[in-house]
Amino acid sequence: MRPGPTEGWILAGSLDGAESRPELREDVCGMPYVLRIAADLAHAGAKKVFVVWSGSSPAPSVDDLTTDVRLKGAALAVVAHPPAGNASDPILVARADRIYHRDLPKLSVAAWKGSTAQLARVSASAADAEQMTAMQGDYDAIVVTDRGRATAMSTAAPRAGGLAAATSTSTIATSPPPYLGFSIPAADRPALRRAEKRLVWSLRKQAQGIAAYWINRHISLPVTRAIMRTSILPNHVTVFCFLLAVAGGIVIAQGGYLAGVIGMALVNLGSILDGVDGESARLKYRFSNIGAWLDTLADDFGNVAYVTGIAINLHKAGVTWTTPLAITALACFALTQSTQYFLITKVYKSGDLAAIPWAFQSNEFLTSRPEGFVAWVKATLPKTLKRDFALTMFVVFALIGRLDFILVVFSAGAIVFFVVFLIQLLRNLGSVRAQLKGR
Repeated sequence: MRPGPTEGWILAGSLDGAESRPELREDVCGMPYVLRIAADLAHAGAKKVFVVWSGSSPAPSVDDLTTDVRLKGAALAVVAHPPAGNASDPILVARADRIYHRDLPKLSVAAWKGSTAQLARVSASAADAEQMTAMQGDYDAIVVTDRGRATAMSTAAPRAGGLAAATSTSTIATSPPPYLGFSIPAADRPALRRAEKRLVWSLRKQAQGIAAYWINRHISLPVTRAIMRTSILPNHVTVFCFLLAVAGGIVIAQGGYLAGVIGMALVNLGSILDGVDGESARLKYRFSNIGAWLDTLADDFGNVAYVTGIAINLHKAGVTWTTPLAITALACFALTQSTQYFLITKVYKSGDLAAIPWAFQSNEFLTSRPEGFVAWVKATLPKTLKRDFALTMFVVFALIGRLDFILVVFSAGAIVFFVVFLIQLLRNLGSVRAQLKGR
């Protein structure tokens, strides 16, 4: 496997015989356009990012953006000519007249590293090519090539059809497009607004729960779009959603039917809006380990809050058998989650529980497409245990006055997952010990 590019070029100014749009300093979903592209390239491995300007007008300044943490320490500068260096160096090239899916640079780099081709890019399959061209563009926003060809691209970029001619080669490595992938021009304001909507919509994750797919994302994504140009940060949203869950638990604990309905509605609203923090983080590159941990802890303590509220509500109603069940379930839940906290801290170096690859909640497991009914059931069942689906179902139970159903389902899930997780932990204990020794 050959090394990936550590240098990224943003071809800007005049492209294909026209002034490139959007303008580099224009706001695109809450970030200056040039910063968005530079962050894309930096997160794909670029340590230096150059805006190669070929326009007749003066190049805009990026001096105020060079220390932005979203660049991950990558240097950012505007140059009038392609940077010199070894002709065989790999260069990650972006054209500044496209809005595209954030994963295109990473996928193009992966295709480059796994091949010996002269150029690498994302490309749709032949069967999807016609639909792709009509709806998403040509995935031509990003390519990886050697410095010599990248220089030729930069030289040819101002001429009509110049970029297409410069990237024409018989040896192209391709990667399939990402989930909800796209690459489209945005030459005017209406086109940019449509592209922004597409960019927000692409924040949906393939590894999402059933309720998230059918209900939650249809609410959270418009909220994300509404706040994308504000100073609201993902962690602000996480804390707000946690407070909704706590408030819901307190309301439920007051006792009675109405308290149960209102409380569970508050908890579920927090779950729906909880998608906004991750969407905002992906949209504006506001990632942090603290944010991942905050999201994980908020979800888990939010679960404890509403289950405790339900147990108190039922105890007040004289349903005494639910108290020991709630204590047992919460104990199993606490043991499972604390063990997972240890694993993601010491072994998998993350704040996200999905980093544990064998715990039935990893991205790889949840995005798998099993064949056959039994395999489908095994892949689908864990999604019904995800928080989004469970809380939607629990609101229905509250509406029919059966908080005891909620407690039974939560308890069954917590106890079963504890047992299954323990089995998986024992099966993978050798690997965990090896990784602990190697850290």
